[in-house]
Amino acid sequence: MRLQVVTVCVLSALCGPAVQAAELKIGYVNLAKLFDDYQRTKESERVLEQKGAQKQAQLKGQADELKKLRDALELLNAQARETKVKEIEEKSDAFQQLKTRTERDLVRERNQMAKTILDEIEKTVTDYAKANSFSLVVDQRSLLYGQEAYDLTDELLKVLNDRYAKPAAAKP
Repeated sequence: MRLQVVTVCVLSALCGPAVQAAELKIGYVNLAKLFDDYQRTKESERVLEQKGAQKQAQLKGQADELKKLRDALELLNAQARETKVKEIEEKSDAFQQLKTRTERDLVRERNQMAKTILDEIEKTVTDYAKANSFSLVVDQRSLLYGQEAYDLTDELLKVLNDRYAKPAAAKP
């Protein structure tokens, strides 16, 4: 209630009598909860984890190969050892490059996925607010206090998950 009063006072001072005549409808959402509990986020994370596990298996295979080469190095004579050291260094460099590229690609993909999902959440919140005549919807992180009656998080999470489930249910 205090937030509404403060908001009304600030808006009244800025906009004059037009705002005083209009009824303000205010809500808030826990954006982090919307993101984390959204089924699309969970599915995307699962897919990324699978990709990460596949890449880790590939990297482990290469690391094991490097270890075998290093172990075999001790058994070679000086001339053969020099050739093998060069081969090992080249493979080690290629391994490090692959590891760095893999990590960078997974981070980039995760960031793109998060941006896409956050954009979808923002659009859903906007559409919901307009459809339900909300004057203002803010993120809970920017609130010091908000009554639970003004929390729209669970309602919006249901909308998001229902929308996400419909196309998935339509697929054979």
